[in-house]
Amino acid sequence: MTIIEEAIKILQDNEPKEGYHLAFSGGKDSVIIKELARLSGVKYESHFALTSIDPPELLEFIRNHHKDVVWHRPEMTMYQLILKHKMPPLRTVRYCCKYLKEYLGMGKFVITGIRAKESSRRKKRKQIEEGRQKGKTFIHPIFYWSENNVWNFIRKNNIPYCKLYDEGFLRIGCIGCPMQTAKQSHFMFQKYPKHKNAYIKTFKKMMPNYKYKNRFIDAEEMFEQWISDFTMDEWDGQKQQIKIDFT
Repeated sequence: MTIIEEAIKILQDNEPKEGYHLAFSGGKDSVIIKELARLSGVKYESHFALTSIDPPELLEFIRNHHKDVVWHRPEMTMYQLILKHKMPPLRTVRYCCKYLKEYLGMGKFVITGIRAKESSRRKKRKQIEEGRQKGKTFIHPIFYWSENNVWNFIRKNNIPYCKLYDEGFLRIGCIGCPMQTAKQSHFMFQKYPKHKNAYIKTFKKMMPNYKYKNRFIDAEEMFEQWISDFTMDEWDGQKQQIKIDFT
């Protein structure tokens, strides 16, 4: 049995009476699970969580190629969430996902496009698993697929994909996602300077209430530390070293 047949079979064998909730992000893995759901003949409905910090090219792609997808707008934007929490989202404190994405699909059997080879954290998950939210179950039909499997399926089946992949993006997600590396963040903010300015403007509003405000000269420095791969202590150490080198 091929990996495609296995993916289709697992969807068919676990189809809920009410149908699946397909979590659609518009990324390469997302377009594959949507195509597999179609090929399997199972009942499903695709849902896209608008985050307020989505690349415009991604939104255009979804509008043009996936008109059947249901869009959901968040109650608060990322910038409003930062002000509410009095801190930016961090790798260790990703409150943004809860408000911008994870609220969808409650009480549903959710199809996702996550793959084990994407990270060591995802490798520990299971192909079918209960979600952290009670009553939410996940099924990951391409969990064991490699990057090559993904692109081979897309090209062999002539599946349209977001053009950002052809511009150097390895993954397409929120602009300013704290899970990105410093290199990825700089690349993204060079392309979307308006979002960079929006983050800095938000940090400026937030700083008077930020418990670490005295460790930064201004909002611009705070932004640079936020998108770096340095902890605050490492950032302070680097600044101190620069002072020593120039004295």
